[in-house]
Amino acid sequence: MSFTNFSGVFGVYEGTKLIESDAYGFANKNFRIQNSTDFCYGTASGTKGFTAVSILTLAAENKLNLDDSVKKLLTAKTEKYGSLDWLSEKVTVRSLLNHTSGVPDYFDEDFVDDFEEALCGNANYHYEKAEAFFPLIENMWKKQQAPYSSAGAFKYSNGGFVILAAVVEAVSGMSFPSFAKQHIFTKFGMKSTGFFRLDETSPDGIVCATGYQQNGRSNIYGIPVTGGGDGGAFTTIADMAQFWHNLDPELNLESTLSPFIEDAWSPCIEGDDGLYGLGFWLRKENPHIVFLEGFDPGVQFFSFYNRDTKRSLTICLNDEQKKCSEVFEKYFGLVQE
Repeated sequence: MSFTNFSGVFGVYEGTKLIESDAYGFANKNFRIQNSTDFCYGTASGTKGFTAVSILTLAAENKLNLDDSVKKLLTAKTEKYGSLDWLSEKVTVRSLLNHTSGVPDYFDEDFVDDFEEALCGNANYHYEKAEAFFPLIENMWKKQQAPYSSAGAFKYSNGGFVILAAVVEAVSGMSFPSFAKQHIFTKFGMKSTGFFRLDETSPDGIVCATGYQQNGRSNIYGIPVTGGGDGGAFTTIADMAQFWHNLDPELNLESTLSPFIEDAWSPCIEGDDGLYGLGFWLRKENPHIVFLEGFDPGVQFFSFYNRDTKRSLTICLNDEQKKCSEVFEKYFGLVQE
């Protein structure tokens, strides 16, 4: 079957065994380089799954508790985040993971219309580390009439996951990208996944597809120059199959991480797009289908995993003038059955 309105790649796997995959459209329109199932694609907010697993890894190692105060964790070993007057001591790691903390999103569409406005006039290459986003979160906090009024209810927050990346760094002593690479990507055999800068050459053997916005321009100025806790990692369809396979608690009974993944993959609240656990979405129609999704300028990302069939479907779109719907309608049934 040929898809006429899709640009990107998709892959259906059972465990790590490929069932079907394909690529359509261009990875680079200037040089007419076609998309390839071997290329890396942006995950946007799909990265939040990697952030959640990083936090849960530290919990499994008894280096933090999910009910710890985030403010205390951040100020215990470093002063680089400042006094954090805007961050309530009632905000816990768990409440950030399930978007119930009340911490505002630094890109809150109730107050700003586009990403460039959210950056307060600064170029996107200034936003390389978690702490660079803290003033943006504080700025949104100041705009709220009643700060933390949404605490206890689901309110999606990129800012919350930026803070979680800072927690990983404060507790582990490693940069967040380095921690994720060592404890997830390398450990799980995700050889082509990482936080690659938009303005640098990719590591040897890795090709990152360009993302194209609705206006036809690339997204190099439309998203942070490198990914962080809230989004922006690059991955391949094969690496996502490895991710799900290595996380599934039923397939990794001896892992100390498995009880925490079981918790993360259990619905605890209803969100905008389904049920939500800790960093992971769950289909309302079948909570045994866990998924990650992400939307950025020039990026759409979906990765579904059925705990019963052990099948996954990952769809990466790199051109906003196209859609994922054809691929989803054709192949999601293979994951459900």
